[in-house]
Amino acid sequence: MDVIVYTRQGCPLCEKGIARARDVYGDDAVTLIDVDLDLALLERYSDRVPVIESRNGVVIDEGIIDIEKLRPFRES
Repeated sequence: MDVIVYTRQGCPLCEKGIARARDVYGDDAVTLIDVDLDLALLERYSDRVPVIESRNGVVIDEGIIDIEKLRPFRES
């Protein structure tokens, strides 16, 4: 499954969330989007990052990413 990770630079939780997403889904399946580069995304995700979302818009997890919440979505 491909996922999107909404992130910000200098965000320690984001770095951990990205690493967990890559562990579960693989490097090639994780797309990073920096919310600071888009005002609409910044408004939507600013206080929530990291946010891991499926390609069809389902939020899988956010904030402190729990790897156990990611695993059920591996083959969705």
